[in-house]
Amino acid sequence: MTLPADHAPPLPDVEAIVFSALKDLGGISVFAFDAGAEWPYVSETVAIQVDVHASSKKRSRDRVYQARQILLRLPMEPATRVGLVKILSGPLWLPEQDGAPRYVLRVGVTVRAFRV
Repeated sequence: MTLPADHAPPLPDVEAIVFSALKDLGGISVFAFDAGAEWPYVSETVAIQVDVHASSKKRSRDRVYQARQILLRLPMEPATRVGLVKILSGPLWLPEQDGAPRYVLRVGVTVRAFRV
């Protein structure tokens, strides 16, 4: 049995939460590549990829580890509604096709629905 969409509680925008937390680092791209929720639909887990660009491999690596620390602290900030952050893969060195420095981090972010 599937509930109508208007019965599902509203969920926060996970990409916006992650980008907001990381934007001050600079050189950050964030996008969701998978998402899922299970009954009773009061939380959702979104798989997020964070691409970290910098002028050198070392700066990119340093920045991706800073990003990882920030993301792992998100559940400690109640305003974000993040319940869990799990590292799915990375940080991985994955330079752009033109050779520009880039590290990639993939995380699963579980958020709680808003109470209505």
